[in-house]
Amino acid sequence: MRVLVTGAAGSLGCKLIEKLALDPKIKLFATDIKDSPFHLLEASQQVTYQMMDISTPDFIQWVEQIKPNKVIHLASILQISAQLPREKAYQIDVVATEKLLEASVGIGVEKFIVTTSGAAYGYYPENIHEISETRPTMGNNDYFYSAHKAKVEAIMAKYRQQHPELKQIVFRPGTILGPDFSGPIVDFFNQKMLTGVLGYPGPFNFIWSEDVVDYLIEGLNSDLIGEFNIAGDGTLSVKEIANILDKTYLPLPAFLIQAVLAVAKPLGLTQYGPEQVKFIKYRPVLANNKIKSTFKHQPRYTSLQALAAFIAHQQEAEHE
Repeated sequence: MRVLVTGAAGSLGCKLIEKLALDPKIKLFATDIKDSPFHLLEASQQVTYQMMDISTPDFIQWVEQIKPNKVIHLASILQISAQLPREKAYQIDVVATEKLLEASVGIGVEKFIVTTSGAAYGYYPENIHEISETRPTMGNNDYFYSAHKAKVEAIMAKYRQQHPELKQIVFRPGTILGPDFSGPIVDFFNQKMLTGVLGYPGPFNFIWSEDVVDYLIEGLNSDLIGEFNIAGDGTLSVKEIANILDKTYLPLPAFLIQAVLAVAKPLGLTQYGPEQVKFIKYRPVLANNKIKSTFKHQPRYTSLQALAAFIAHQQEAEHE
């Protein structure tokens, strides 16, 4: 089996490559915009690594050259900045995904697995109940991450219809936590005080990173296809998270947060505008019934246990 993994140098990609490399029947091709973290595996010829931007023609030429049987597409942009504007993020997230799908069909890839996100469902007032996979992925145009994930989902749906020979799995994880994870959510947890929106719990579904890896590997090695939420059992509100982290929780009225952000963003004090408030108010809560009844692997942690394990790993790292 010749497997291509994009986004391989990220926290999730590293864990996936290291675990897949234990199977001698798999030849791994890995790529990321970062330097290779797999020098020992490359030396043993278990992994062929290419550092490249997947939005460039060179990437597609390389894919057509190596001719993988299966693809696990993890590459994604979490945050935009002056150095990485939304237009570039769109090229990487959306345009590159469609070009990779097109190339995959052309070279006869058997299976294409992609991770999108629960954010693909969008942040809407109707997010008061658990969201199952039957809910359309609508996204929010004023949040690039949500919008891009929904666009990727639309492209995947088009290819399911036009190219059924390319078997698909679309995974929609909740908030991923793990030993080496970083990002906007972890940054939020590391603040001295957690701010919420008065009257809105802001629920979080957590899933442990190794669970996501195990689902990816089972999907790769099985005939399973479809769209699946990935989440642990239960949810935690921002207030409950603050209590567990032993931090102050400050719920503020939505209008006040919007007013502050309306002033702070033009001054360059924050990247967030007043429209961001709905992303706190209407966080999607993912139902996990479908994946638990379809896959052999079961989440090792509930949302509460995943947060506890994350805190324990952070504390161990601080004492090393």
